Amino acid sequence: MNQASLALETPGFDWVVSQTIVAEHARAVRHEVSAQTVRMFEMRCEKHLLPFFGGMAIDAIQYPQLMRFVDELSRQQLHNATIRQLLIAVRKVLNWALVHEHITGLPAFPKVRSESTPRGGFTPCELLKLWHFAKQQSTLVRPEGGYTPSHRDRQGGLFAKGMPTPVWFRWMIAFMVNSFVRPTDLRNIQHQHVQVVRGRHTYLRLVLPESKKHTEKIITLRPAVRIYEQILAYAQRHGHSAPDDYLFYPEVSNRKTAMMLMDVQFRRILEAAGLRQGARGQNRTLYSLRHTAITFRLLYGQGIDLLTLAKNARTSVEMIEKFYASELNPEMNVAMLQSRRQRVG
Repeated sequence: MNQASLALETPGFDWVVSQTIVAEHARAVRHEVSAQTVRMFEMRCEKHLLPFFGGMAIDAIQYPQLMRFVDELSRQQLHNATIRQLLIAVRKVLNWALVHEHITGLPAFPKVRSESTPRGGFTPCELLKLWHFAKQQSTLVRPEGGYTPSHRDRQGGLFAKGMPTPVWFRWMIAFMVNSFVRPTDLRNIQHQHVQVVRGRHTYLRLVLPESKKHTEKIITLRPAVRIYEQILAYAQRHGHSAPDDYLFYPEVSNRKTAMMLMDVQFRRILEAAGLRQGARGQNRTLYSLRHTAITFRLLYGQGIDLLTLAKNARTSVEMIEKFYASELNPEMNVAMLQSRRQRVG
C-alpha cells in the first residue's frame, strides 16, 4: 500500500506510531531532542501504547478509550507521574496524525493529578555525617588476606564491587553542594570548564556543556574554590589534569559507565551512613545534593531572589517553587519574618 492510499484511508495506531518514531529520530539528528528521549518514547510505545491501542484506527481514539487506558495503567499500579508521561506519548502520536491530516482534531485527555515529591535533601548535620562516611569508605582496609576481584566485580572495565570509594568522592559531594550542578554535569565536567575567579569575590565560573537546554554559566560558592584545588592537586599527582581530562573518574572513557559508578558508590555511602531515605521516605540519590545546594541558599542566602538562584542553577523559578521552596516552612526563616526595615535619617 503506497503513501497516497494511506492518506485516503484512516490509518491504524500502529502505523502512526511507526511514523512518529521516524519523525522523532529525525529530530534527534537535528539535535532538537536527545537520542535518549527518543529511546524512552520508543520504549513507552512498545511496552504500553501498542499493547493497548494496537489494532485501533487512529480516529477511533477518543476520550473514552483514553480513560480506559488510564484505568488499565492504574490497575497495573503505575504511579500517576508515569501515567502522565504515557499520556504525553499518546498525545505525541495523535499530534503527528493531526499534522498529517489523518484526524481532524485532538480528543480531550483525562486529567491525572500528579503530586510533586521533592528529592530528599540533607540537613547540615546529615551532610557532615555523609561526608565523614565518604571519607571512611575511601580508606577502608581490605580484609586480611586481601581481596581478589573476579569478572563479576567488573563494571565498564573497572573493578567496582566491594572496592573502596575513590579518595576524591568526598570532594565531589562537597563540590555539588557548593556549585548547584546536576548529577549529569558530574560526568561531563572537565578542567577546561572550570575557571577560578579571585577578586572582590572568590568563586568558580563553570562553563559547562548544555544541560536540559540550559547553557548559562554557573557561579559557585566560595568553598568550591578550595574543593576544586584539592581535586586538581590529586589529578596532577595521578596524571589526569589536562584541560580535557574529566574531574571525576577521568580514567573511564565511557561516561555513562562513569555515571553508573558514581551512582553505585554514592548509594553505598548513603546506606553505610543510614541516610538512604529522606524525611518523606523517598530514596536519596546524587540529585539530593543539588536539592541540598538550592535549599541551603533559600535558607541561608541573605535576601537572594528566586530568579537569580534559578538562572545560576540552570532551572526555572517555577521549578524552584515547586520542588525546593515547598520543603521550607515559616519557622526556618523566623528571623527574616520578624525583621524590620531600618529607618533612614
